[in-house]
Amino acid sequence: MKYKLLLLFVFLLYATNSQSQEYLQMIEAETFTVQEIIDNAEAYFANRDKGKGSGYYNFKRWEYSANRLKNEDGYLPTVAEQLAEIENFNAYLNNNPENGQMMNDNWQELGPDYFNQTASWSPGVGRITSVAIDAGNNNHMIVGANTGGVWRTTDGGANWTPVGDYFSNLDVYSVAIDPNNSSTYFFGSISGLIYKSTDSGATWNQIADLSNSQINKILIDPSNSNKMFACSQNTGFYRTTDGGASWNQITSDIRAYDIEFKPGDLSVVYATGNGFQRSTDGGATFTTVGGFSTGAKMMGVSADDASVVYVLEASGSSFAGLYKSTNSGVSFTQLNHAGRNYFTCDANGTSSGGQAPRDMDIAVNPNDVDEVHIAGCNTWRSLDAGVSFTLSSIWLIDTAAATNIGYCHADVDIMEFVSNGTLYVGTDGGIFKATNTGTLNSNYYTDLTDGLGIRQFYKIGVSQTPDVIVTGGSQDNGSSFYTLAGGWKDWIGADGMEGFVDKDNSSIMYGMIQYGAMYRTNNAGTSIINLPEPPPGQGEWVSPFEQDPTVTNTVYCAYRRVYKSTTQGTGWVSISQDFGGNLDHLKIAPSNNQVMYVANGGLMYKTTDGGTTNWVQTTNPGGTVNSIAIHPTNPNKVAVAVNGGNHVFVTNDGGTTWQNYGLNLPNFTALSVIWDDNGHDGLYLGMNYGLFYID
Repeated sequence: MKYKLLLLFVFLLYATNSQSQEYLQMIEAETFTVQEIIDNAEAYFANRDKGKGSGYYNFKRWEYSANRLKNEDGYLPTVAEQLAEIENFNAYLNNNPENGQMMNDNWQELGPDYFNQTASWSPGVGRITSVAIDAGNNNHMIVGANTGGVWRTTDGGANWTPVGDYFSNLDVYSVAIDPNNSSTYFFGSISGLIYKSTDSGATWNQIADLSNSQINKILIDPSNSNKMFACSQNTGFYRTTDGGASWNQITSDIRAYDIEFKPGDLSVVYATGNGFQRSTDGGATFTTVGGFSTGAKMMGVSADDASVVYVLEASGSSFAGLYKSTNSGVSFTQLNHAGRNYFTCDANGTSSGGQAPRDMDIAVNPNDVDEVHIAGCNTWRSLDAGVSFTLSSIWLIDTAAATNIGYCHADVDIMEFVSNGTLYVGTDGGIFKATNTGTLNSNYYTDLTDGLGIRQFYKIGVSQTPDVIVTGGSQDNGSSFYTLAGGWKDWIGADGMEGFVDKDNSSIMYGMIQYGAMYRTNNAGTSIINLPEPPPGQGEWVSPFEQDPTVTNTVYCAYRRVYKSTTQGTGWVSISQDFGGNLDHLKIAPSNNQVMYVANGGLMYKTTDGGTTNWVQTTNPGGTVNSIAIHPTNPNKVAVAVNGGNHVFVTNDGGTTWQNYGLNLPNFTALSVIWDDNGHDGLYLGMNYGLFYID
């Protein structure tokens, strides 16, 4: 069945890191509250590194989204429940067209669908989780984006087209092209879902619901397209021999990361999860090969010597070892890489950290079995059969240029060779390729991401001057800004969060990264200024950051307190009491800058004197507050978007009483609300499926 989607505005991240981390299995079980999962994750990371590459950032991304999407009982709606609600809403619109008028607003994609570095240290477009190349035509490829659906190119990446753009499920973790029919595509999603298209992605049908876990690989038998394998990451391996009508679990391993045929011999199949499994009957049965630990494993084979198998192994989220077999996987020898951690982000590969198995892969040149590539945060290359490795790219673009090695965005999800020796790499910033893998230089990788509209924005800010300028902060790809004349430019790295364009000078912009670290540019991104943080100096994962609507050079940020700067963020003064926890939201009344509202969870507070006296708690509107909007001319008229079944509340008396504005809204999650200064009390609501309006 094909589902119809109005607009997709927000993403839900099912990040994965290590099978030893219980909270990851709790997420997939769909039987725990969001708070129970958060408590488990925080306990896991309590005495561990929380920096880049540790997996903690992946958890915080999930936590931010989950807290916004949870229902009134504290649980996340299941995928099945969300898809069913979309069907119910579409049926409602079909049966009651007068109650759901469609507004012909002519939306056009603004992007960014390319990167254009100014001051950013790690520019990219969006996260690519999977790639499939047509065996008969290397210019024909499809890629999967974490929450951006499936995209197709027929000219080697020069142009991309979204396939199934109005499909409701855009969470893609694996893609495959039928080797016997290049117009037949597959993609694996979350919750064990597999979809199939027989018309090059124009329409899709669900063919499997295998588990609660993501499907991170689909392997098709090139001699028989009805025979396929699927890796359900945290439940194991599945096989079908009837084109997906029925599936059987084929190993006892409860983890599934990779599966490969022996080149030239389809009777031999290798599978890696917690262990290494080998089949000699085409994947009907498997035996376990010993000699490994129980960490996540990926593997590489080469047509140059079909008897060789390489296995890359993790320990938790870090590199554990590289193994080699010369007898088709019957036995393995571990290569000596003591003291190395190739999954970390440092150029020496010796520090701690890593994000395995989310960011972990291996690929072997099909024309040279001794050329082995592995990746975690960066990419590494060996020309001596894995004995030694050289850094082939680094995630810092200026460092890559200065050291004459390739730039490839951080955090590699997938590496794939094709028969001509071209290596494709899918990362958190897009898809890259290397055509001359034997020679390392600054042009080692070519970015193929131009044209892919897959950016995952947290927040956007729009110029208050006549200039058409938009700045936005996004997951993994920092903050970018758009001008009508110049298109997009990337000016901050990391995870971009809140940001805005100065109300008086559109060359001045402000932006945040995770935990409330702040930046400013005075010259449209040519250079950036790192702004000091008020003590204690760390806010929420996505912290509030606002500009005064009337006073020049005055900005505000919120951590446990609200802080004010009259010097463009170079110095801060507290203007509130300590609220006992980091604040999620701060808004200033456009018509009276002395009136402000903040929220933390379901609690709201306000000041009517600019914070001269303690802020006063308002009546709880109901539910966790996801967004606050203050009316453009009435500081006491406030709308809030809340999670759960009520969606929207409006107060006309500054928070003393609230009116439920749920009305005819579907049972989606209300995420963002804003008033239109149109004289008709126009109110826009962004939900996880669709944009809605009332006046």
